[in-house]
This record gives sequence, structure tokens and C-alpha cells, in this order.
Amino acid sequence: MRDEMTQTNPTAPERSSRTPYLGAVAFFVVLIVIGVIALLPKLRHREDLRTEADVASGPPVVLATRLKVGDGAGHLELSASIQAFEQTPIFARTSGYIRDRYVDIGDHVKAGQLLAVIDDPQTAQALLQARATLAQTKAQLAQSQANSSLSTVTNQRWEALQSQGVVSKQDSDQRRAQAGADTAAVAAAQANIAASEAAVRNLTEQASFSRVVAPFNGIILARAIDRGSLISSGSQTGVTQMFTVGQSETVRVFANVPQTNAVGLHKGQIAKVVVRELPGQVFPGVIARTSSSIDPGTRTLLIEVDLKNDGRILPGMYAMVLLDTAQGGTPPVMLPANALVVRTAGPQAIVIDSNNIAHFRDIILGRDIGASTEVLGGVKPGDLVVLSPGDSVVDGVKVRPSIQP
Repeated sequence: MRDEMTQTNPTAPERSSRTPYLGAVAFFVVLIVIGVIALLPKLRHREDLRTEADVASGPPVVLATRLKVGDGAGHLELSASIQAFEQTPIFARTSGYIRDRYVDIGDHVKAGQLLAVIDDPQTAQALLQARATLAQTKAQLAQSQANSSLSTVTNQRWEALQSQGVVSKQDSDQRRAQAGADTAAVAAAQANIAASEAAVRNLTEQASFSRVVAPFNGIILARAIDRGSLISSGSQTGVTQMFTVGQSETVRVFANVPQTNAVGLHKGQIAKVVVRELPGQVFPGVIARTSSSIDPGTRTLLIEVDLKNDGRILPGMYAMVLLDTAQGGTPPVMLPANALVVRTAGPQAIVIDSNNIAHFRDIILGRDIGASTEVLGGVKPGDLVVLSPGDSVVDGVKVRPSIQP
């Protein structure tokens, strides 16, 4: 037994001597693991930076899409404004104070209906004076006619006496001249009567302007006077407008058609009008007339659509005119809105060729449909264009397209 214990005891000191070494090794292993864990994020970040540098040093990545063909038949929607078929401002033709006003905003009036009366005492007094002058000239005519009749008879008697030698020829000639003068006085009195009658008619017409009447059947759209208001005649700047009268049983709808769509439009073409405030209502009409010319400032054609109005459409409303354009010709190419580049040189698109080189091309625009725009020239279907180009995309630069559907 003692021999066996003597043989096993020497191993205990050996194990106790190895324990510090094992602890040191474990400690160093832990440090190595901690170092590796700490270095991994830095290595990943360095790899990311290297990748970003490689991307920055290479061609820029751009979003791109291929152009498609649009529909040859068009559905045109145009903003429009509604106006009364007839609308006119009413100004005073004579000056004075408003004595009475018989209508107000929204009243329906007939042609010739009395709208207001202007108190114009000066014209009234002038008319009374003109009528008195006319009566005076008529009395003068009667007196001149009586004098002319007497002078004519006296002249005849003196001529008979002169032929008998009773009176001298000198006295007979004086009677003849007097008769001629009295006859001329009659003609002058008749001319004075004509002038007085003209003056009376003029003042009567002027006095009638104190009665303001409606020029046609319609509705009072505006009123700017009341009883006692001082009104001046004329329509110059600063002169108060009395009323505005409009006829809205039929309304005019005006719209401007872009030059690219103006050629096929014609008088009598079917048009539809919709008003946002009247949802679900479509008012049919026809193109009543066009300006037959393109406005050089807006490059548009003015059209007018006449509509029968049941009272729901109000003059001054905003509306939309819907037109169907005929099928024919080459269908346009549709360019996405974010592919359009507008510069001082005009509208352009950036086209990528087979070698991934970007080229700026001038294009001719058609209708703007919102998400896309018609292109009438400069590009063709299938061309690869850049979407939302950045400042790094310049003419002739090589890019890496990321094609979008």
C-alpha cells in the first residue's frame, strides 16, 4: 500500500505546476477572440468604403426606361371658361341723380324694361326752352306770312296805278322790293321753325336718356347705383357703371386648343362640357366657331362651344371641354414626365446609345397628359432614356443604366 501511494503522489506537484500555463493560454485565447470581434466591423466598413470608391470611380448608375408608342386616337381635355351669350355694361347717357331704381342683382328683365330713372333738371329746362322757342318761331312765321300777303297785294295795286301814270315808277319799285323782302322773311321763318324742331327733337332724345332701359332679355348680373347716386354720362375711366346685363339662356364656353391638336378641329364638331361643381353631369354641345388662326403668343386656337342652359350653369364658371381627336397619322412617342429636361436650348431628353453613352437630344413636344408627354420628334420608340437625371449626367458621359419597367 505504501509503495502504491509512493508511486501516485509525485503527479500532484506536476499538475499544480501546469495550471498557471493553462490559465495564461486561455487568457491569450480570450484576448485574441475579443480582438477579432472588435476588428470585424472595421474590416466590414473598410470593405464598404472600398466598394463605394469603386462605384464613385466608375460610370454613374442612372435609372432608365425604353420609350413606348402612344395611341393615335386622342382624347383631349381642355380647361375652359363660361360666359353669358350676351353681356354688356350699362352706362348713363346723361348726368344727374338717380331718382328711382327698379331692379336689383338677379332680376330677370325684358328688352325695353325700365331699370332706373335719372333726375336731369338741366335737360328738362332746356327742352322747355326749346319748345317755347319753337312756338315763338311759329308765331313769327305767321306774322311773316301776313306781312308777305299784304305786301303782295299792295305791290299789285301799285303796279296797276303806275301803268295808269298815277304814281311814279320809283314808288312802284319800292312796293315790289318790299313784297320780295316779306316773302324772304316767310322762308327764313320756316327755316327757323325747322331748326327749332330739330333742337326740340335733340333735347327730347337727350331727356329720354334719363330713363335707363334693358337692351335685351336677360338677368341683372351687377348693380353699382342706388337712389340718390350721382351719375356722370359716358363710359370713360372713373365713370360709374350702372348695371351689367347678361343673357344666359345660352352660354358660350371658350377654350384654347394647342397648336398640335388644332388642325383637325372644325365648326360643328361634337364637344362635351363638364363642370366640377355639377358631378356626373355631361353637357353635350358643338363647336360653334373658332378664331381660324393661331395666337402667336400662346400658340393656341380659340374655340367656342355654345350650350343651352337650364339655369344650372352660371356665367363665370370654370369648366372642362372634352374633344375626341380623329385617329390617323403616326402615333406619338410617350416620354415619362421625369425624363423631360428643360433648358435654355428648349425641351430635351437624354438618350443612352448601345455603348451606354448619354446624349442630349432636342425634342418636339405634343400634349401634356400628366404622367407622360407626347413627343412628336427627336426620339423614336425603343430609345433608352434617362429618368430623373442628376448633375453627373452630361452629354457624352458613359453611364450604367438600371432599366426600369
